[in-house]
Amino acid sequence: MDNNMNHLKDLLRFDVRHLYSTEEQIIDALPAMIKKAHNPNLKQALEQHLRVTEQQRDRLNKVKQLLGEGDGKKNEGGIFDGLFDTGTKSKGIDGLISEGKKVMGIDMDPAIMDAAIIGACQKIEHYEIACYGTARTYAEQLGLTDVAQLLQQTLLEEHDADDLLTSLAVGDVNRRAEAGATLNSTSNRYS
Repeated sequence: MDNNMNHLKDLLRFDVRHLYSTEEQIIDALPAMIKKAHNPNLKQALEQHLRVTEQQRDRLNKVKQLLGEGDGKKNEGGIFDGLFDTGTKSKGIDGLISEGKKVMGIDMDPAIMDAAIIGACQKIEHYEIACYGTARTYAEQLGLTDVAQLLQQTLLEEHDADDLLTSLAVGDVNRRAEAGATLNSTSNRYS
């Protein structure tokens, strides 16, 4: 394998470590979102996605094994070693989660809270879709079919989660949020 291919494999390893951190942070954040959600369908979707996210993290462990991570080889990350040390959080997902926590900390109508939770979750899903798509493409370029298939499976799950959130938003949650906001502003105007 030429040096550029080695560096691309190093980049893939770096991205997989980043994705693992992302999934861990989401697993930590989802219970608070579930607790704040009022819509039973949203609550159920978030609970289901928590279980799926745990499976995705486990799948990433398989990917790491296929990439030779943790087998005692020195310089596992190659030229990217040190950019993403063990224990380091993904700053991208950390920012999205932090933003979501701030919004959820505001006292608001339950229907608007549900809309806000969906918005925060979709930002996270879109971030994951970009990250998984990139990693999968690197794996395909490197001819790592098993790795690419595992990453593709998760990528499809992330698309499914985003589609479900969109359908919850446009099918019910956003209408309730709009109606609640209208009712609240009308009642405030006349009190």
